[in-house]
Amino acid sequence: MTEEEDTVAKLRMIPSVSEKCAKGLYLLGIREIDDLKGKNAADMYSMLRERKDFFAEPCMLNMIKIAVGMANKGMENIAKMR
Repeated sequence: MTEEEDTVAKLRMIPSVSEKCAKGLYLLGIREIDDLKGKNAADMYSMLRERKDFFAEPCMLNMIKIAVGMANKGMENIAKMR
């Protein structure tokens, strides 16, 4: 498994995060769920929208908001939701 595939699999543990959203987070340098703590979802979405090699769908903003919120609450809460 490549680093990208491993990271995408970890990020997909967050409820509502699609494979495409996880790939976008990977492109932004997110490698662990904890890397999302304290991030601004709107800024991250804007960075994805500016990329030429990635199409960020409008619904992705909500996925990123959920991912950041869940990361801020902690991994144990993510595990409970699965």
